[in-house]
Amino acid sequence: MAVYDLSRLPYDEQLRWRTQRCPDHAATPGAADLALAGWQVFDPLLHTAHIHTRLPHPTPGRHGKA
Repeated sequence: MAVYDLSRLPYDEQLRWRTQRCPDHAATPGAADLALAGWQVFDPLLHTAHIHTRLPHPTPGRHGKA
């Protein structure tokens, strides 16, 4: 899991990130989702196994896409 600071983005872009939509589908109000976002409140004391200080390196041959 990577944690991103969205506070410097415009509000509309923050909403797009939070609803987990790509720019194309964010512009289409009726676009269907494959699955609803299942948010879980992040607690740094309970989720310490998911805290990393560096982003993972991309897999060779994937051109930096996750």
